[in-house]
Amino acid sequence: MKKMILNLKQTVLPVILFTILICNNSFSQTLFVENFNYPVRDSIEYNGGWNLSGSNTPNNIKVVSPGLNYPGYTGSGIGNCVSFSNPVSGDIALNAFSNQTSGTVYLSFLIRVDSLSASATEGYNICLDAAGASTNLNTHFFIKKINSSTFYAGVRKSYDGTINYSPMVLSKNTTYLIVCTYTYLSGTDNDLCKIYINTSGIPATEPAVPSVTSTSGTDITSIGEVAFSNSFIENGLLGSSVKIDGIRIGTTWNNTLFQSINVQLNLKALIQGFYSGVNDKMIKDTARVVLRYNLSPYSIADSSKVVLDSNGNGNFTFTKIGNLTPYYIVVKHRNTIETWSKTPNEFQNNSYNLDILSGPDIVYGNNVIQVGSKYCLYNGDVNQDRSVDLNDVVAVNNNASVFATGYKITDVTGDNYTDLTDLILSNNNASKFILTLKP
Repeated sequence: MKKMILNLKQTVLPVILFTILICNNSFSQTLFVENFNYPVRDSIEYNGGWNLSGSNTPNNIKVVSPGLNYPGYTGSGIGNCVSFSNPVSGDIALNAFSNQTSGTVYLSFLIRVDSLSASATEGYNICLDAAGASTNLNTHFFIKKINSSTFYAGVRKSYDGTINYSPMVLSKNTTYLIVCTYTYLSGTDNDLCKIYINTSGIPATEPAVPSVTSTSGTDITSIGEVAFSNSFIENGLLGSSVKIDGIRIGTTWNNTLFQSINVQLNLKALIQGFYSGVNDKMIKDTARVVLRYNLSPYSIADSSKVVLDSNGNGNFTFTKIGNLTPYYIVVKHRNTIETWSKTPNEFQNNSYNLDILSGPDIVYGNNVIQVGSKYCLYNGDVNQDRSVDLNDVVAVNNNASVFATGYKITDVTGDNYTDLTDLILSNNNASKFILTLKP
């Protein structure tokens, strides 16, 4: 009996420990990523979920180019960055993430101080905030001027707390990786804030000794927003220039600094010549989705390529973008007409669904063709110049005349033969003057 109990413990205990580990990891997640991967703008407002508290144009928090670089950091060199001019009266900007009321909240970002004005003393441009409509700014990252070229970095837990500074001397025109943390502890007004200042490289695990800590001030009951301040009223950096980029928020050192957010588009799209209305199936083939910014010149934000299955389903993963920024979704294939979504679309909770099969009003200009009960992408644009015309028809005819076989751009029916069927489809679409329609 004792031997059976011992064997049972040896079997069950590892399973229990493994289950606990899985559960712990399931609650360990990256909460927020912001790489400012959208065009240069006079204001951060309405991009990526940023909301302004104030409208002091032209003293807005601006999106400028280029972004900041820090070798090895996940948020390095993607998109642009934000610029703070610290005017007399500027803006406050806020962005939300999942509310945190326990454990540790990690905030990492890149920062570069480009200038420190003659009147600058100390102040902050980034911090955390309470969730929801209430304002309870906390974990302020402070800059304290030493002279026109150097400064200290520090942290303040809450408005009624003191600012503690690291003795490390930092220099302007240099990009630093900063990690700020807020840890909930049992007791009253003893929660712990830390900052880690990285000048090169990224520690694989959280260092045992932070650059500076603070417990001074009232504890925070919830954290659910990241906040920017570009207002001299809020700090003492009047006229100083600061840039911030690569913001990441998580619940562990690892998922904040090393894990990526993968955003997924679940697309349903059929290709005209590859689809059979008789058996309601499509010949599988590779397609590409390009995400374009919603402002002219509609530059590319990211792209992904996968195989559309026999039902037209494809799951496209993007690694350079985030949630709540509007993008035109552009679908491309080796011989289809480039097709744009009717409107810009925002990813939420790291995903978005686009079903082109359901109707013509899903795409820009109703630029699809009905085959049976489904709506399909026009094809026949074999030279990918965004129109089906005589040049495409000639190319298909030339390959059909020599009985070309295999994976050819002129095979608009996907059966690995370029023949009369392909020629007829291309000619029909050319006669309709089918071309890409876009904003």
